[in-house]
Amino acid sequence: MLSIAITGANSGIGLRAARTLAAAGHHVLALCRDLDRGRAALAEINAHAAHPATLVQADLSSPDSIEAAADQLTRTAGHLDVLVNNAAVFDQTLREPRFTADGHELFWATNHLGPFLLTARLSPLLAAAARPRVINVASKGLLSMPRIRIRFDQLDDPSWFTPTRAYYHAKLAQIMTTMTLAERAQKAEKEEKAERAQKGAGRLEVACVRVPAVRLDAGRVAAMPWLLRILYAPKNRMAVPAERLGDTYARLATGDGPLPGPYVDEDLRPVRAPAFAYDEPARERLWAASQAATGNPAWAW
Repeated sequence: MLSIAITGANSGIGLRAARTLAAAGHHVLALCRDLDRGRAALAEINAHAAHPATLVQADLSSPDSIEAAADQLTRTAGHLDVLVNNAAVFDQTLREPRFTADGHELFWATNHLGPFLLTARLSPLLAAAARPRVINVASKGLLSMPRIRIRFDQLDDPSWFTPTRAYYHAKLAQIMTTMTLAERAQKAEKEEKAERAQKGAGRLEVACVRVPAVRLDAGRVAAMPWLLRILYAPKNRMAVPAERLGDTYARLATGDGPLPGPYVDEDLRPVRAPAFAYDEPARERLWAASQAATGNPAWAW
């Protein structure tokens, strides 16, 4: 039985992955922003769970909420085998950017800084596992933006905001963070191989999955403004069912072999990332900027 934390486990792909993994006998830690929606999802997950899942409140736009969730997991879990950073915000109805209490643009805070801080805070629990894994999530929509770059001097600048730009900007950051974390884990293994082997700890594996357009749950479609709902209907019919992508998450989390690469598609085939993701100085600059924006958290790697 693996201990697997999934953010955004109350709907969409996260909920499907949580159901699949819990039914297979793993202990799912369902991290959800809204407790009422989380409780409803927990009942659905546990209806067929071999081992009851646990609900953990975590709002990824709030560092205080992330710290509280990490503290709860640290108190109750001896280790964590897998962290799936699935939760994200993509509200296409927004015309103006929103900002968190810490002054960060909401998409950047929720889709990048939040997962970054959560992973750092849970890294000691992951380091205590025999085969720890971190799974991040990007989007196939990045194929339409081959020249996308991190706006280092405008990370929270409202002047360039649109929901689409902000969403894919944060998803590029997730790919780059995945690559950097994989490099840091590899370096740490070389430096501490004997010590880690003695402790029984395994090398961290990291992957970022390129998710295609996902069929939205009926409730999310119903909540859209009527015009957007009409315009989105054809795309939603053609989109990949969330159940299939939940299986992708489950395979990444529990597969016996090594993860197939730092960036993979929904069929777990290695794919090319946007060109900017391969700029090593840019990746280092992003890591440093993310560290500073999240209070310089300590990492196990």
